[in-house]
Amino acid sequence: MSTRTQNSTASTSEPTLYTHAKRRLADAWLTPGVRETTQLLLILTLFAGSAMGQTDVGNIYCDTAVEDGVNVVFGALAGLGLPATMVFVGRSGLSYMRASGNPNQQNEARRDLILSLVGLGVVVLAIVAPELITKFGDNVGFGFSDCVTPF
Repeated sequence: MSTRTQNSTASTSEPTLYTHAKRRLADAWLTPGVRETTQLLLILTLFAGSAMGQTDVGNIYCDTAVEDGVNVVFGALAGLGLPATMVFVGRSGLSYMRASGNPNQQNEARRDLILSLVGLGVVVLAIVAPELITKFGDNVGFGFSDCVTPF
């Protein structure tokens, strides 16, 4: 009975291959890059399966709520995004012109103007990007369905 007790204490004190591998896996999983990469691969695997067998990407979404959602989102983006960013660009431009003598106000107005122009660029790019991607896809050999192409 004493040999059995000695064997059990010896096996718990020295790491086995399983515990070592388990510890190394836990350390690797705690690394942010490994976790994010694993999550991205899982998401791509999940969503790429239904799109792989299609000739036109997006055919599965025709006549569904997704098609209506794409049209509503891009309509709202164009209808509300462009005027809103133009108002912010105009407002920050006027505040930059009025802050001629105060360097703190000039810097703040310049920063607001730059951020407003970046916002305008994002909105314009979001409106133009689907057409650019569609033209690129046509040249490469794949296409998008007409029901998920906004505008």
